[in-house]
Amino acid sequence: MKKILSFAPLAALFLCGCEVPNKNAGLVVATKVIQATASTTGSSGNVCTYSTDTQELTFGIFNPLAGGYTHGLVIENRLPDNSDLSPGRVNTNDFQVEYAVISYGQIDGPAVVLPPQTVPGNALVLIGTKGVTQLNLVPTAIAQAIGGNTMKVRIYAQVYGMLLDGTRVHTNAYEYVVQADPAFVLPAPTCTAPAAPFACEGVNQDTGTGCK
Repeated sequence: MKKILSFAPLAALFLCGCEVPNKNAGLVVATKVIQATASTTGSSGNVCTYSTDTQELTFGIFNPLAGGYTHGLVIENRLPDNSDLSPGRVNTNDFQVEYAVISYGQIDGPAVVLPPQTVPGNALVLIGTKGVTQLNLVPTAIAQAIGGNTMKVRIYAQVYGMLLDGTRVHTNAYEYVVQADPAFVLPAPTCTAPAAPFACEGVNQDTGTGCK
């Protein structure tokens, strides 16, 4: 009987192996916040795009009186190819982004209640690649709560989704600091008429600009 009981903890460990918290946190990883950039290449004219090679700004900045804060979040899918050609099973480790939960930590300024927000996202990040999902990191409700206050806010963005076999997966919670400044004005590019300036993610925040 003692021998049987001595294996009980080990057996329990095996049974619980599929329930390890954050089991994919190191394999589907959020790595940086990037802004969209304006491009004038191609027959479609002026467009805004995200590139995983874009460098992250040290600090973000936006005007809370004019709207929220939207940027791209880069995600790396480090999961292996789990296809098996002998039984004809295809790879199912590609990651489909569905939504993100955004939490906030106020660094300075007058105390403001900033409750967590759930925002939509979309991207299919293939195994061994990087992808970008655009996220409303500071939704309108949070911008309105900040109002005319000047403050720094730490953003915690965690993306949720599923693998192609239905397995639920989430990334790490990526941290990024943004400055809320009601006096911020985005510099407009110099355009030749009839072209007019535009901002990729809104004139109230740091973002790429161009002429169209």
